[in-house]
Amino acid sequence: MKLDNPLVVQWEYASEERLAKRNATYRELLEGVNPEEAVATAVGESRPERFLDVGCGLGELAERVQRELGAEVVAVDISPRMVELTRNRGVEAREADVQALPFEDGSFDCVAANWVLYHVPDVERGVRELARVLAPGGRLVAATLGDGNMQELWDLLGGEATAGLSFACDNGRAALEPHFAHVERRQADGTVVFPDEASMREFVAATTSRSHLASFVPELAEPFQTRSKHCVFVAEKAA
Repeated sequence: MKLDNPLVVQWEYASEERLAKRNATYRELLEGVNPEEAVATAVGESRPERFLDVGCGLGELAERVQRELGAEVVAVDISPRMVELTRNRGVEAREADVQALPFEDGSFDCVAANWVLYHVPDVERGVRELARVLAPGGRLVAATLGDGNMQELWDLLGGEATAGLSFACDNGRAALEPHFAHVERRQADGTVVFPDEASMREFVAATTSRSHLASFVPELAEPFQTRSKHCVFVAEKAA
């Protein structure tokens, strides 16, 4: 199941339960660097006046930036349900595809596209659009996964390791550098500790491409640890 298949993306984000469960697992069970906090830090450093959240999901980052930084925030997502949830948070949101953003050149001084670009059929086109809507000197914040994310968990269940994403920690810089003056990769690694089989089974059942492995979760005699591998790219547009 390819994560950049539009039908897979449409199905996965038609409702929020699975995404909410994955997010909750990281927040509650992660030891180490929280990638969501790394994203928030990178956005906050830019002190944005106009902020665009592309692939806004549940709308949590957009709401946080609006509340904590006082920025004018716009959020977009291809999922009508995600747009609805974000609007319910009091954030301006609309349906849009990162490959054809409905904004004029230079409309925002900070843009986020977190855990989004590996879902995009044409990554180069998506990155080009993100750069286009940024003002000169603006910042893009783009988080993604690294190869081997939760390797120990997938080995335990007989699943395939995370690898070959179209926008990942190893190849993201190459995708961004043609469009930005400076690109920095910040690692956000940690350890997810599942206290019991129930927590593991619930997480696996909520994944996009490995939910079928939930039935293979064994009884655990002790907490199970698996390495979380994420990174946050911070890309600056030429002034």
